[in-house]
Amino acid sequence: MDHEMISSLIQQLHRTLEGRSAITKEDRAQLQQLVADLQAVLARPGAAARSGHQGVIDRLRDAVSRFEVSHPELTATMAQVSQRLSDMGI
Repeated sequence: MDHEMISSLIQQLHRTLEGRSAITKEDRAQLQQLVADLQAVLARPGAAARSGHQGVIDRLRDAVSRFEVSHPELTATMAQVSQRLSDMGI
């Protein structure tokens, strides 16, 4: 269930990102890469996911801090993803 919830939140994050025109091209590219990396972490089971997840989690948390004021809806979704991943032990 957690995996399905994370996948749903990542899709929501992707849709939210696509709907934001005020995000610079560079920021959009970084966030799109972050979404792709999150999906890759979820696609790898067990130890394989744990081996490379910390960098992705750190980037997610940095993005939450960076966009908190300017894009609260986007950061709310990112924060939910981060919390669910933490709940899963990732």
